[in-house]
Amino acid sequence: MKALFFCLLFFPASLFADDLNHLFTLLDRLSAKTSLTEMAIEKGRERASVCKYCHGKDGNSKRDYIPNLAAQSPKYLLHQFELFASKQRKDRIMSELADNLTADDRVNIALYFSRQQAKPRADAKAELKEEGGDLYMERCSQCHGNKAYGGDLFPRLASQPAAYLRDTLERYRKNIKWRPQSPMQDIAASLDDEKLDALVAYLSSLR
Repeated sequence: MKALFFCLLFFPASLFADDLNHLFTLLDRLSAKTSLTEMAIEKGRERASVCKYCHGKDGNSKRDYIPNLAAQSPKYLLHQFELFASKQRKDRIMSELADNLTADDRVNIALYFSRQQAKPRADAKAELKEEGGDLYMERCSQCHGNKAYGGDLFPRLASQPAAYLRDTLERYRKNIKWRPQSPMQDIAASLDDEKLDALVAYLSSLR
């Protein structure tokens, strides 16, 4: 709840907040009863066919520069849907897709992907993973969790493709404001190339 309040402080438009809260209410209602959850996941599986060309049928991306959606926090996915739909986050394909999805579609898809298993791309050298793990616990775990599984509005980083993680951190490090009001600029700016490589190796190899 604190994370949601923190986020909404930066998006004062009442329409955005109302839409997001509506999605969270739908999510909570469907998650409260097993039969409703299972029905929503099945509907999400069918509707998620529009996502499979980039993110894979089960949410494990087909391209290394595209993020996995499998095992992602459903609230995080819903938040991103709303950012794309409101044009606060810009991507031609995702913005158009978000516009064409109903509220029920978004919640069902988010639930479906959240229940899929994320698959790491490859393993990394033990010493690099150890260095990256220490760095992660020091600088990232407070928001993304000890296992990098994320939660609520914080994304899962574990098992993400290395190329996607590296590109994302590079953009933040260069202070490219491509995601609205993210606190990541300052954190990424503190990473030199060696630390960035270690962090990416650690996160991409996590299960």
